[in-house]
Amino acid sequence: MISVLIVGKANYEDSVDMSLIARAFGAANITFSPANSRIKAKLKKHMAQVSKKWGGKFEVDFCNNWLELVKNKRNYIKIYLTRYGIPLRKMTYRITTYKNILLIATTSESVKSVYTNADFNISISSQPHTCGSSLAVFLHDFYHGRELAMHFENAESKVVPSDHSVIVKEAQ
Repeated sequence: MISVLIVGKANYEDSVDMSLIARAFGAANITFSPANSRIKAKLKKHMAQVSKKWGGKFEVDFCNNWLELVKNKRNYIKIYLTRYGIPLRKMTYRITTYKNILLIATTSESVKSVYTNADFNISISSQPHTCGSSLAVFLHDFYHGRELAMHFENAESKVVPSDHSVIVKEAQ
């Protein structure tokens, strides 16, 4: 199972963006730290509606102490997605051997307490990038593109591929 932890302040729009990316690319859940009481209920409701309409189970959570959460994930390999670590391509094979992965991304510059508590610091790019892009690139590489054909159970709606129109049907 892949879980995501976002460390640092994120507004509602960025939180929705990161949650949608994590869900669509195969993560089981996302946790934001610090907890933001202004967006918590709204984000949880929005993502519950997304999962209801488009299927699958995806959990959104918040915590105030991300370091405690990291330390409590004893059976998880902790991976910090950054621009300063070991290049992703050099680590892909090694990472795929783990069953439970906690992906950690920060909303600001590199955070020393994050990279010192991670098992791996993986460079998504050596250039500045966003949390959302690091999640998408890592998950796409991890799943070798198979996440693009992922089936979400209990979906109410389904996109029908089309060259020149938008077609959404009731799922069967």
